[in-house]
Amino acid sequence: MRLAALWIIVLALAAGVAAAQPAGFQNHIFNGNNPVHAGGVTTFHVDEGDCSAIDYGDGRGESDCYNGNLRSRIAYRDYARLGSSVQYRMEILIPATLSYGGGPNRRSLLEVAEWQRINTIKNHIHTLHLDGRRGLTFDDTVCIPPAEFGQWAEVVVQVRWSADDDGVIQVLCNDRPVVVRRGPTAIPPDCGAPGVFQCDPSRQDLSQPVQFQAGILFRGYGPRAQQDGLSRAGRVPPPGGFTIQMRNLRVSPIRF
Repeated sequence: MRLAALWIIVLALAAGVAAAQPAGFQNHIFNGNNPVHAGGVTTFHVDEGDCSAIDYGDGRGESDCYNGNLRSRIAYRDYARLGSSVQYRMEILIPATLSYGGGPNRRSLLEVAEWQRINTIKNHIHTLHLDGRRGLTFDDTVCIPPAEFGQWAEVVVQVRWSADDDGVIQVLCNDRPVVVRRGPTAIPPDCGAPGVFQCDPSRQDLSQPVQFQAGILFRGYGPRAQQDGLSRAGRVPPPGGFTIQMRNLRVSPIRF
């Protein structure tokens, strides 16, 4: 009887943990620190050393620890293919004290959401970058300015994934439309531009579906950067690391 009661408690706790995870999401395989889910809020945190040594498995012999990536993310299980129309919605709380400058590259090395094709290299499509200088940006477009840090902000991305002229992408930040574009959406218009490192026009594989990931990826300083002679400036987290929170993450079909 006691054993049966114990199993009931264990199953109840397991069900509670599963319910806390945003619907349809799972922890990223390369997390160095898994996010915490409680009360409908997911907390992502990374600090120095929060990297995974698991090989990417793509033949390059790389891993997050080798590349200096610190990761705490969840990934949506279902993928989007060409022709599908999808809405991605989230609320994000960025600490008012965030002062990280973004690092030496064109876009901040601190990323909090991403759309990329699976099973491919350099097929990253769009990214939400974050720093204390420009704020939260959708690629290069300001979404949430630093003045709005410290309070919950809503980000909605609506896309018809297409390689043709019927594609649509709309990004609304706190109900403000910041990106409205029609035309091909399967490949970003600035793919291969100077400073856009994760999109190589020669490697685009449109047969692979798009995955949405939410949470922190900090492209920091590891053995690879050291071997390349890069400076640590802007590539290491501040004391205490980075923390953001998200809630009401939803991925759903949409009609345009």
